[in-house]
Amino acid sequence: MPLVLSDLRADHLENPLALRRVTPRLTWRVRAEGTASAPRAHRIRITAADGAVAHDSGWIDSDATALEAVDFEGAPGSDYRWHLAVRDADGAEVEASAGFGIGLADWDAPWAEPVQERVLAEGPLEIGPEVFAPAADAAPPGERLHPPRHLRQAFNLPAAPVSARLRISSQGVHQPSLNGRPVGDGLLAPGYESYQHEISVMTHDVTSLLREGANVLGVILGDGWYAGRISILGRSAQYGDILRATWRLEVDLPDGSRHVIRPDASVRSSRGPIDWSDIFIGERHDARAEMPGWDEPSADAEASEGWTPCALLPVSVPLVPFVGEPIRRVRELPAQRILTTPAGETVIDFGQVMAGRVRMRVRGERGTVVRLEHAEVIDAEGNFLDNILGVNKDQADEYVLAGRPEGEEWEPLFTFHGFRYVKLIGYPGTPEPEDFTAVVIANDLAQTASFSSSHARLDRLVQNTIWSQRSNFLAVPTDCPQRERAGWTGDLQIFAPTAATLMGVAAFLDRWLRNVRVDQDAHGGIVPIIVPMPPAMDDPDRPNAGLGDISDAAGWSDAITIAPWELYRHYGDPRFLRDNLEAMRTWVEHQTAGAAASLPAGLDPASLSPERLARQRLLWNGRMNFGDWLAPSTLDGSRPEAAGLDEFSAIMLAPQLTAELTGPLFQIRSLDLYAASAEALGDAVTAAQAREHAAAVRAAFAAEYVGDDGRIGPDMQGIAVLALAFDAVPDEIRPRAVARLVELVQEAGVHLDTGFVSVPFLLDVLWDEGHADLARALLVQDTAPSWLYEVDHGATTIWEAWNAVHEDGTVERMSMNHYAFGCVVDWMMRRLAGIELLEPGYRRTRIAPDLDGVLDHCQAHVDAPAGRIAVDWTRTGAEARLTVEIPLGVTAEVALAPGWTLDDPTELTPGTHTLRAARTEEGSAS
Repeated sequence: MPLVLSDLRADHLENPLALRRVTPRLTWRVRAEGTASAPRAHRIRITAADGAVAHDSGWIDSDATALEAVDFEGAPGSDYRWHLAVRDADGAEVEASAGFGIGLADWDAPWAEPVQERVLAEGPLEIGPEVFAPAADAAPPGERLHPPRHLRQAFNLPAAPVSARLRISSQGVHQPSLNGRPVGDGLLAPGYESYQHEISVMTHDVTSLLREGANVLGVILGDGWYAGRISILGRSAQYGDILRATWRLEVDLPDGSRHVIRPDASVRSSRGPIDWSDIFIGERHDARAEMPGWDEPSADAEASEGWTPCALLPVSVPLVPFVGEPIRRVRELPAQRILTTPAGETVIDFGQVMAGRVRMRVRGERGTVVRLEHAEVIDAEGNFLDNILGVNKDQADEYVLAGRPEGEEWEPLFTFHGFRYVKLIGYPGTPEPEDFTAVVIANDLAQTASFSSSHARLDRLVQNTIWSQRSNFLAVPTDCPQRERAGWTGDLQIFAPTAATLMGVAAFLDRWLRNVRVDQDAHGGIVPIIVPMPPAMDDPDRPNAGLGDISDAAGWSDAITIAPWELYRHYGDPRFLRDNLEAMRTWVEHQTAGAAASLPAGLDPASLSPERLARQRLLWNGRMNFGDWLAPSTLDGSRPEAAGLDEFSAIMLAPQLTAELTGPLFQIRSLDLYAASAEALGDAVTAAQAREHAAAVRAAFAAEYVGDDGRIGPDMQGIAVLALAFDAVPDEIRPRAVARLVELVQEAGVHLDTGFVSVPFLLDVLWDEGHADLARALLVQDTAPSWLYEVDHGATTIWEAWNAVHEDGTVERMSMNHYAFGCVVDWMMRRLAGIELLEPGYRRTRIAPDLDGVLDHCQAHVDAPAGRIAVDWTRTGAEARLTVEIPLGVTAEVALAPGWTLDDPTELTPGTHTLRAARTEEGSAS
């Protein structure tokens, strides 16, 4: 049987319609079946829409499954097919093909601006106590918000098209339709971006939706992230207060001609049945005002009352192709139960915390108002608890019945919520579970890994992490899907290895990193702590608008070096490095300049020796940052410094204790990754210079902060972990630093005391330093703070804080859906399941299951670029059986813990292997 080709992708996407790059990276997978031998050569031909050959690589002798360099540049706005042929060692050939399009480089259509009320600019202008306090009394949403606008353009075609593309963008979010049928299945397009710098254009294949004669394009416009209430402040109109849309409908006819429909004087607009809609507040839909057929040719907008012409305005902001998977409905969850709470309220439980909204069926009298309020928890007594506080964080939808005797069904259009529970108010009759469905929305990323084991609670932890990633990889990588929905750079860099393991994030994070770069350029080289950075938090005339002096932060801004490197490691695509190398350079130079220009508070340069002053001038330690944010001992009062502090002061204790050290530690981390990135791209000179600088910073850090007894700075777990993980401890002191870390863990009762930026490295440091048993004990610890405490207390996602629910059931009013601490799943995949990449793109992989640990069985897989890598192992007494699947293009080594022997080869070639191991002595990695 021949080789089998699959997963043909251009820039990590299947059949993308509009790439930003004119030269895509082409990748594929090859599977051998039967007697087929491994691939030995490939050939790629690229053809234009008319069939003309635009590129022919000829036969390339290689077993690679990626064409790194294509001598081809696509024409903007054009479609192509690429045809792949692969030849095996016996000369047999197999072929497959796929498509891609190149997006437009220039935009020649105007904005269509409907008649509308300007969005009311409201909400706090600064971060203060009111931001996380209960919302102050405010006018009802109907008095503050405005209705989305419906736009309509009628046009005629002399014939049905042979091909048609709709390219559409908006200031605000949009939902297009053609002839009464929805265009695509995407939601909330074009998403959330740094709108002041550029806005994405969505491209749709609409060939099947058009017909000869009369046609109508419909567009509904809502506030979305552009004009609606967003981020910590919950403030509106940050990017603009007027909604607009622009489009190009490109229609190719059978006679070879092309018609391009752009907004013109024929576009009309009207309000519709949505009274108001906001990303945070929610949506109200009045079914009595619905306009059946408004976007069909039968409607006559010219004669209908309320339809008015749109203004046509030039587009001044750059419009660029949207690249990646759109936001879609990715899951549907039925209601699990309907509760009557002790307070007498009706509450729907969907059994899972998520991001999305509810689709409801209802029958009742015309004008009846049904209200749905969303929250993630119920309290200790079983009552509905609105756990998300703050201005404009209502998370409430309303539906006004039309009174149809057959019943009605409704789902909001331009909002979403973070929730598990829904309080139902005003529902006519008796609600039944089958009348309510939770619609989960997210960018439609494929799940690329699995983990199941003999430990049900660890399995639940993995599932909780997947749910938190799904909830927060929505438009941008956010911290939470309810209170802030902001692109905190720290959250992403912490979670990047796990994110790239669990889901196909290549295109999603590639697009976000472009926003990081444009925001960095706008900030003079500084990488903001949030991307996109909301303008209301970025006003130099109001320094308290953001977070005071924290404009950039260790472990947050370093996302520009960490995220591209992790993407390169997981996907083997050097363009993640190439695209971001200049931004990396700018960032490390900013750190270097900051180190030379400032000293920690309390250090007087005149009092320092020349040697110490020189060391201090190397260290980026003179600016306030978040430090090892939320280290548990700074919050629970167990540290002496925490005595008597109020809640806000306790939260800021970790920065005060650790910021001076996290700055230079992440400076080292970024220098290391900048050097590695430059080296991977062939720039040995830059790599050597960066490594030399990193060595100097290491030496200065050790001299200033590492004691001969192994204690480092404030003597906290997190700082010790980072210093050891980033190799900032001299070799002769390292054993004592490790011993002190172990003491700190034991003193905490075998609990972690690592904060936000150190927790990803804790278990690895212990494991690599010979304390695997302690790492395992921390993983399965079930009292707070710990991962399994959350699981045991009903978590279905990852909490923002370890004690979000207390032992007595008391619930803190905070997010129950933050993915950051789910970073442990990367460790579980590598250390427990035993799948660890050694070379970028998993070209070389280590299979190293933990046969001495807490599991008796584990089954896991990772979808590597070349194919599926899977491990299924079972330990029975002193014996173990492993089944390992390795795809073509990957080689693997098997590495078992000391005391285990393998009867089979330790080097695995592609295929499925059954291995047997035996314990010859009592051996553990600890």
